[in-house]
Amino acid sequence: MRPGRISPYNGCNMPSHIRRRRTRAFSVASFSLVFALFLVLSSSLAVGIAYQLHQISLQRLVPITTPKYLVVLVLDGAKPSYFDLGPLPHLDALRQNGISYDRAFAGILESETPSGHAAIATGSTPAHDGLLGFNWIASDNTAIHLFDPAAVRAGGIEHVLQAAGASTIASLFKARYPRAKVVAVSGHKYYAADPLGGPDADYIMYYANTSHKTYAPTAIPGHVPPASILNAPGLAAADSGLPLGLEDALAVKLAIASFTRVHQQVTLINLPEFDWPLGHVYGGEMARARTLMQAFDRDLGTIEDIYSRAGVLNQTAFVVTADHGMADLRYQIPDSVLDNAISAAGTTSLETTYSTAGYIWLQDASLTPVVAGNIVHAANPHIQSVYYRVHTAAGDSYVLAPGQHVGPSTDNANQNLLSSFLGGNAPNVVAFCAEDSGFVTKGAETWKGNHGGAAWGSQHIPLIISGPGVVSSVTSHAPARLEDIAPTALALFGINATNMQGTVLADALATPSAPQKRTQAGLSQTLQPVVQALADQSQRDLAAQAKR
Repeated sequence: MRPGRISPYNGCNMPSHIRRRRTRAFSVASFSLVFALFLVLSSSLAVGIAYQLHQISLQRLVPITTPKYLVVLVLDGAKPSYFDLGPLPHLDALRQNGISYDRAFAGILESETPSGHAAIATGSTPAHDGLLGFNWIASDNTAIHLFDPAAVRAGGIEHVLQAAGASTIASLFKARYPRAKVVAVSGHKYYAADPLGGPDADYIMYYANTSHKTYAPTAIPGHVPPASILNAPGLAAADSGLPLGLEDALAVKLAIASFTRVHQQVTLINLPEFDWPLGHVYGGEMARARTLMQAFDRDLGTIEDIYSRAGVLNQTAFVVTADHGMADLRYQIPDSVLDNAISAAGTTSLETTYSTAGYIWLQDASLTPVVAGNIVHAANPHIQSVYYRVHTAAGDSYVLAPGQHVGPSTDNANQNLLSSFLGGNAPNVVAFCAEDSGFVTKGAETWKGNHGGAAWGSQHIPLIISGPGVVSSVTSHAPARLEDIAPTALALFGINATNMQGTVLADALATPSAPQKRTQAGLSQTLQPVVQALADQSQRDLAAQAKR
């Protein structure tokens, strides 16, 4: 079977718990009104109480403006709309004590879990940190496959980051504070925890099924914590059918077990259930999304309580975000559209990945324009645009294949995202799907959501930054990207983001410098048209699909 045919959540590596898994009108109206008022008041009261408790906890010690601890929570594949499924008192308290970005976006291709977490940690794009997605072809024609625990445990991800010379949150934090501890954890997503921690993290832990039919924590070799952490009480569960929210809760418990024993300064947590099963299996169905968000809010409250008991909550900066968006899959494009375009050109694919975009690495690169043209000629209404890579004396770039009707603003936005992985390992051909559409491979026919491409659903993410040195009760409309998270978080600690491409989000800082404000203003001038074009194109795609 040709590489790339297997989707990231199919096969034997899937955790077992994922596989199995009339009264009178006046009276009714009166009761409904009273009940509705009760819900509103109780929700408001819950948020208010959580906020006041948060404030009281922050005031237990002398207020500070520079944090000493960092907690990054990545709700894998979470949609911004989930954050409005209240009541979420602890999350809302963070928002009231910080800044929220309503136009944050991944800003990279591929918009996948490994590359997204690498962008968060490295403050850079895949073009700089080298991590393109799950699978790609390196410049020496070797295949890189990261949906493989053995490959990751053997250092596959860290070798990529090291070869690229990428700085990380862990490396820069430990360079400034050599005795600091950095811990990264996940549920089953070893391919999220490892890039999030990177080569310099002290402990990188995730969950896996054991021979004793339990679901228990393990660690990436070279980043193994003391046994007292992995064996702490309450961290293991039966491996058959975890209820919704438990896997995320276990990841948080694992991080807390580490904190209570080694008191790490940096805690990086991937919460996988927003991606799988919520996004892919259920298409972000709102009842389940609310269940997960409320469970997350309780877990957040637990973290805050532990940090408060340790006397460091008022010294802790929080970042809550996602590694990529999640697009609904209402329209499926057979993967044969890409396969046929390749074979009709008389060549083969070294690797093809299928998501809300198609990425093709060709055996014969000279036939790149032909393959791109063949995809255009297939005239599938759910393919938005096709680009192919060209090499010139000035360097590599992507060209829009002829015969398409793509407006200049959309083309500019697409080119901006394409540039994020434009390097020696970038694919020869890229086919972007329209909003709510995606290429479907064998085994993924029942999926209701996906990501990976440039459409707004795949790109739009939540982002909250809160804590010492951060402005309070602000909603920013500035475009913020994954690569901007590390420089901004590090800036709160007075650490320069050396060798990072991202920009400090100056509007998040209580006391930004003039250069930081000028840099963000310049970035916003460039990125606002990109974000607007992606959002506008999404609406045009949805309107066009509704007419079919």
